[in-house]
This record gives sequence, structure tokens and C-alpha cells, in this order.
Amino acid sequence: MKILKKILNYKKKHQKYYEKDISEYERTPENKKPVLFVRNLTKKYFGRKMPAINNISFNVYPGQFHAFIGANGAGKTTTIKAIIGAYSKWSGTILINGVKNNKEIAKKMIGYIPENARFPENFSALKYLEWTVTLSGISMREAKKIAEEKLKELKMWNLRKKSPNGFSSGQKKKILLAQALIHNPDIIIMDEPVANLDPKARSDFFNLLVELAKKGKAILISSHVLAELDLYFDSATILDGGKIIFSGSSEKLFEIFSKNRYLCEVDNEKKFISIIKKTKIKFIKKNNQNCNEYILTIPNKGDVLKLQKSLTTNKITINNFSKIQPSLEEIYDKLVIKGSVDTMKHETKKIHHV
Repeated sequence: MKILKKILNYKKKHQKYYEKDISEYERTPENKKPVLFVRNLTKKYFGRKMPAINNISFNVYPGQFHAFIGANGAGKTTTIKAIIGAYSKWSGTILINGVKNNKEIAKKMIGYIPENARFPENFSALKYLEWTVTLSGISMREAKKIAEEKLKELKMWNLRKKSPNGFSSGQKKKILLAQALIHNPDIIIMDEPVANLDPKARSDFFNLLVELAKKGKAILISSHVLAELDLYFDSATILDGGKIIFSGSSEKLFEIFSKNRYLCEVDNEKKFISIIKKTKIKFIKKNNQNCNEYILTIPNKGDVLKLQKSLTTNKITINNFSKIQPSLEEIYDKLVIKGSVDTMKHETKKIHHV
């Protein structure tokens, strides 16, 4: 009886879709509405003290390549499973284009690629895709046409008669991508899609995703390969210990952590030093014997223009003047201290929501 009572109480606490969250989405201007709208999402596994994810909120917009980042156990997979409907019990609000994600119409707007590729035995690549299309209620004739188009689009046509189980890891991911695109979704959600892929296969896969984003598809990708995400992402959500510590655009993320540092290369080193010493700008020479490159710390943006004007007035040629941008991995190392919900420490860091 005690166990049954605990289960019933657990279910009562997990009521989905808060009206205030839905009202927030509805108040958003039409041209700024996200494809994926997540608010106050909490998931607690039965029998565990700490929630796997605790009151997280973020958006993903059309055409965005959104990096979903965190340590193993931080809550990434739990969040993704809640979004795609693999979990039925959680509290909060998840909307896909304004539709509750448990509705059939919302599910048709989502394309999903799991970390591990598994395919039925004795199915060719073409037959497998045809079968997945028919699950959406489409006729076999139309399903065959759609499956053929996707295989040709992803340059997999020559492998149509072979079993995906015998494919390389990269080819398997392409079949999963084709499956995810079959019903023309608005958002494609991926959990570690480039795991076990060689560098060429990873590059090809990311390039496909970039092209899809250019066509207006929203891309949400969970990956530990931060160096590669750095090349492609334009927005990010970073999880630490089941909570969000940053969510927003890549521009905002880099702005917070750039520390107002600039790289300046000039042609007249002595004259440059003479001018820079008259300002309050901190500077050090970059460790490069072949170039007159300096790292400048300029907190005030107005001082950047003043310095550039002063250098030009004094006839110093500026070969390069650019803001130094930290890598995604460097930022991640500064932000994340807890890691997994189960192993996290008690320290806290400032949370950035954008």
C-alpha cells in the first residue's frame, strides 16, 4: 500500500502544460515565435531524491543550429526524451510551434535521430524508409516516392538495396537523418549523432545539418564534440547538474566571456607603443616573432574607435584589428562545475538566461 501511495502521489505532482507558460508563448510576436518552447520543465525519476532536470526553460527558433551541451548525467537526454514524448510524466510546458508536444500534430513536426542506430533485419535501406513512411498513414506508392527522393538527396541511392545493418557508422546516421526528414519536420532533434564517426563522416554530417538550417529547419543537437559545434552553432543551451546555466545566442555567449580583448597588428611597433602608453589600455605582445601583434584589453567600446582613429591619424597602418573570441570549449570549462546530477558539488555559478 505504501508503494502504491507513493506512485499515486508521484503522478499527481506531475501535471503538464502550465497555462501561464502557454500564455507567454501566445503573447510572443508572430515573427519571434520559437519552433521549440520549453518552460519550467522538471523531471524526477521515481525513487530518486534529485530531479534529473530542474525547472529548465529555453527556446529554439526556425533556422537555428542550437547546441545542447552538458556533461554526462547533466540532463540532456532526459530533456530530449521529454520533448519527443518518450516520457509521459514530467512537469512544465513543451510546445512545438505552439502545439502541446503530446499531440499527434506536434509529433509530426519533430524529426529525431537517436545516438544508437538500430534497424530491422532483412530490410534494405529503401524498404526500411518506405516502411517508416507508411507508419505515418501514407500510401505505399507515395511512401516509395518519398523514400527514393530522400536517398537521392543524401547521396545514398547506390546503397538502396543493401541492409543498413551492414553500413558504416556515417552511412547509418544518414539513413537515420533520412528517416527523420521523411515527414518534413520543422525541428530535427539529435542526441550525440556524431558519436563513433570518423572525421570525414562527422564533417559531412554537420554540413548536411547546416544546409537544412539554411532552409529554415531548426536543429537541436546534443554533442560532446565542442570543437566541431564551435564551427556551426548560432545558439546554445548549457546544462549543469540538471539546471540551465546559459541559454541564448552564440553572440551573447561570446560577448559575456570575451573579456573585451582585441588582437591588433600594426606596421610601426615603436610608434604604436608610444601611443598606446598614453592611454589606459592594457596591452601585451603576442608570442610571435614574425609579427607586431598585440593583445589589447579595452573595456569601453568607445575607446576602440578612439584608438583606431588615433593610430590612423598618426599614419600607423593597422593590418588587423579584431576581437578575440574564446572557444566554446573554453567557455564550457569556465561555466560547468557540477556535471552530473548524481556527482555534482555544492558550488554555484552565475546563471545566464538570454
